[in-house]
Amino acid sequence: MTKNRLIYGTLVFFCLAFSMAYRSNFSAVLLIAVVLYLPAAAIFTAVSLLLADVRFISGNYVGEKNVLFNFELGIKNRFIMPFVPIELLCRIPDSERGVFEERRVFVTLHPFGYTTLVINGMHKYRGQYKTEIKKIYVVDPLGIVRFSRKINREITMLFLPRRFMLENLFNNSEGEASVSRIAAKNAERDDFSHVRDYREGDILQLVHWKLTAKSDSIMIKEYENISDKNARILCDLGSCKGKQDVLLSVDTVIETALAFAKSLLNENIGSVVDLGDVLRKNIVTVKSTSDYERLYELMSMIPADAPVCDIGTMLSVTEENKQSIVVLITAELSEQTVFWANSALKFGSVVIAYINLENAPIDRDYWEENFSLVNIRAPGITALREATAIFQERS
Repeated sequence: MTKNRLIYGTLVFFCLAFSMAYRSNFSAVLLIAVVLYLPAAAIFTAVSLLLADVRFISGNYVGEKNVLFNFELGIKNRFIMPFVPIELLCRIPDSERGVFEERRVFVTLHPFGYTTLVINGMHKYRGQYKTEIKKIYVVDPLGIVRFSRKINREITMLFLPRRFMLENLFNNSEGEASVSRIAAKNAERDDFSHVRDYREGDILQLVHWKLTAKSDSIMIKEYENISDKNARILCDLGSCKGKQDVLLSVDTVIETALAFAKSLLNENIGSVVDLGDVLRKNIVTVKSTSDYERLYELMSMIPADAPVCDIGTMLSVTEENKQSIVVLITAELSEQTVFWANSALKFGSVVIAYINLENAPIDRDYWEENFSLVNIRAPGITALREATAIFQERS
C-alpha cells in the first residue's frame, strides 16, 4: 500500500507540472480528476466498510484433536463498489502447525456480492478455544485508502482427546474373540443394569429386542463388570510441569489413561481412574461403557494447570486387597517414582507408563524390578502400541 501511495503522489505531482506547463482544458481536467480521486475513494471505502458483513456460517465445533476439519465464513458486500480485496484479521487454528495464531485472510468480492470462504484447520492440543474474526479491512481499487473496524465475531471450538484402542493388554487370550465370548456370556444373564443405543462393534446377542421393536433405534443391554480383577489408574498430571511441551505431555497422560481404561474394560476388568485432583473429586470408576464415556467427558474438559497431587498421595487412599493391577502414568521417572511403584506392589501387579516425549535415556534396566515399565516416547497410537508391545512380550 505504501508503494501505491508513492505512485499516486508522483502522479499528482506529474499532473500538476503538466497543467502548469500546458495550460489547457485537458490538463486541468486531468489534474482535478487525479486530486479528487483521493477524497472520493476515502468516502466510498468508508461506506463500503460500514456495509461489509462477515459471519461464521459454521456453529461451535466439537471434534478430536489432530484431525483436519473445515469451517466456513460468510462474507457479504452490500455496496456498489467491489472489494479488491477485503482483508480479515482472524485468530484461527493453523492446519500445518496445529496451533491457534493470528492470520490475515483476503477475499475479492464484486458489488452486492456474497461468498462462502472455507478454511482448513487443525489443533494438536486438547481443550476449549475461541476462534475469532477480530477486524475487517477495506481498501479502494487502487490500494491507496485503507480503513478498518472491529467486528468481534467468534465461535467456540472444543478439541477432544483421541480414543486409542489397545488390544489384549492384560489378557493373554484371543483378544477380540475373547471379548465377544464375554459379551455373549453376559447376554445370557437377565441382570443387566441399563440399556443404551447401539455402537459399532456391539454383538447381536446384546440387543434388547423388545425395546428395539418399540423404538426407532437399536438398544443394547449394558452389564456391570463381573471380573474378579480390578485396576487402579493413577494419572500424575503434576509431573508434566517443566516439560518442553506441557500441554502435549498432559494430553498424552490423559490419552494413555483412556487407552488403558478402555482396554481393561474390553478385557472385563473394572478400573478406578484417579486424576490426582487435590479435592479428590475427579475419581471415576469404569465398569461399563457409560462409565467410560463419563470419564472421557471429564478428561476432555480438565485443564492442564489444574491443581493436582502426586502419586504418593493417590496411593495413600488406595485400599489394600481391592486392586490387582495398578497403572502409574507419569512424565517423571525418578527414584521417587520407583519407590511409589514398589510401594504399590502390595496391591497387585504394577505398571509404570512413562510419558517420555523428550526421549530421555533410561539409565538402568527396570526389567529387573518387580514392576513393569512402558516407555512411551511419542504421542499417538503408534508409539503407545510399540511401547505396550514390548511390555506384553516381556511380561
